[in-house]
Amino acid sequence: MNVEIPPQLSSIFKSEHFLNYPFVDIPQSFQDERGTISNLADGDLGDVAIITSNSGSVRAHHFHKRDWHISYVINGKMRYSWRNLEQDQSSGEVVVGPGQMIYTPPQTAHRMDFLEESTFLAISSLSRSQENYELDTQRLEPGFSFE
Repeated sequence: MNVEIPPQLSSIFKSEHFLNYPFVDIPQSFQDERGTISNLADGDLGDVAIITSNSGSVRAHHFHKRDWHISYVINGKMRYSWRNLEQDQSSGEVVVGPGQMIYTPPQTAHRMDFLEESTFLAISSLSRSQENYELDTQRLEPGFSFE
């Protein structure tokens, strides 16, 4: 699948960082004797949230009309399911663990099933104030199929 790089992300992101969609390669990482710095996102971003989830919980099960987000798993594990609602109708399911980052474009139905107690960062293009979030989010029916 050819993924369009969000225009809000800076030039440190290249098309090759999105070749393993929905996974995203971290665009810059620096290491020395003190440790590592990994630049997860850079550009004109609307929100960065740290989200904790209990084992067995479900998040998302919706799509965003205009917003996109990058999710970086700090610890734990989740099953990420998606289906693009536009022309290509691509879909899939992957398990995402610590140190992995995934991308959810606009108009992509997605669901996160947490297999363990988990913490992840959600980086989005739009403000996630409750009002903005609700205006851009369309909830899915309980039986929605990601296939």
